Amino acid sequence: MHNEKKETETEEEEETFRWLDLVRCAAAAVVALLAVGVLVWAILVVLRPDELAIKVTHGSVLVRLPPPKMMFTFQLEADNPSGRASMSFTNISIAVSSGNESIATLFNTDDIKEVPPGMLLGLNSVQSTKDPTAEIGDYFVERLSRGETMDVTLRVQGELTTKLVTLNGDGPVHNSRANVIYTCLNIKLGVDKSLNYADDVSCTRKY
Repeated sequence: MHNEKKETETEEEEETFRWLDLVRCAAAAVVALLAVGVLVWAILVVLRPDELAIKVTHGSVLVRLPPPKMMFTFQLEADNPSGRASMSFTNISIAVSSGNESIATLFNTDDIKEVPPGMLLGLNSVQSTKDPTAEIGDYFVERLSRGETMDVTLRVQGELTTKLVTLNGDGPVHNSRANVIYTCLNIKLGVDKSLNYADDVSCTRKY
């Protein structure tokens, strides 16, 4: 009788140990999955390209013609979807082209600084010219003076700075810099104020 009781107690202890082993294994598996998930996320963030999304609000550049000068107004929007700490776009210059005609530098805008992840920032730019013919050329002046709306391409060039921090935020900050060019196709250039109600146009980064 004593032996049977001892055997029963031993079996219960072995069963308990087996359950404990299963619990330990399950806990270890959960921890391993979490670690793998964090590692995969970190790799995706690191490997994700340094991309700042740029678009032209209403896809247009509005022109006003109070003689004897012209005034050009438009707005850029910048979005940082990269998951990095912040991105900046500085030393921006914007050229305009239409067919074989071009304006080398129509805008020199303010910098777009410290765009946090998921944040959308707008940049208004106004450029005036007192001598339109000399500064932008007969081709553009004549067509705009007739009230025409032109399809143009904007070439947005500047320096993109990406600031990346470690996962826990306690490590060093890493900055990367690159000169980049965005191309904005089918932008409307004209004096028609209804252009302010058109759809936004996204720009494509040139690699």
